[in-house]
Amino acid sequence: MKSQLNEMKYFTEENLRVFITCPYKFYYEYIEKKKRPKDWRHMVQQVVNHVVFSYFRLPIEQRSATKILSLVERYWSNISPQIFESRIQYYTVTAKITDYLMQNLTAETDSAPPLFLFEKFTSTIQELDMDLSLTIDVAEWSNSSFVVKKYLVDAEKDMLMLYNYLIAVFSKKVFNKIPSRIEVTTLLDGRKHTYFPTPERIDEGIRYLQLMNHLLGNSSRFNEVYNEKNCESCPFEHVCERDARNGNESTTYYS
Repeated sequence: MKSQLNEMKYFTEENLRVFITCPYKFYYEYIEKKKRPKDWRHMVQQVVNHVVFSYFRLPIEQRSATKILSLVERYWSNISPQIFESRIQYYTVTAKITDYLMQNLTAETDSAPPLFLFEKFTSTIQELDMDLSLTIDVAEWSNSSFVVKKYLVDAEKDMLMLYNYLIAVFSKKVFNKIPSRIEVTTLLDGRKHTYFPTPERIDEGIRYLQLMNHLLGNSSRFNEVYNEKNCESCPFEHVCERDARNGNESTTYYS
């Protein structure tokens, strides 16, 4: 592997999430700069983000299930059924995403708009010796609470752990405030995953991110993150040479 990672100015939530999914996918997309083929999860996540953003910008009196449905229809028109494995999958995903968006967004009855709505922040995290860029999708902040919310198509346990640690550590370092809770709703199963950060968990999160930082720099340890079950859905499966890299090759990208 080429020693190009040190050219990256900072790390983002997105490229760390890709690394957690598969370090080889991370390598092809962010190091070799290969263009990611269209995949349905990525496209549907864009639709979800647009719907959530547009809905929370509405005055409280205009928020309704009918409005959510119209927003889904507007943005879903950009998705082709051809990027799905089958027509059945296309219609199933469409129905689940629409249903769970309507269920969860109509429950948002707070009249106050979110303090942050898809706001991007960048800061140096000294313990990680790196700049980190993070987008906070929805954050409600008052004198008594600070709640961060995110809506994802789906997420495995490791992805949820990464996001919770990122939000908790970033909030403490940048805002000097720990969220009272972090809510991640996965829309293919309708589950709400709630995390309650504490000062002790901030230290735990820093140690976790330090480990990720170390793994990012050494390709010989990619197998510690790599999960073969993700290969079938990976857009780079046809070019991946992971088997050739699983030997004794040890490429250090940066110190």
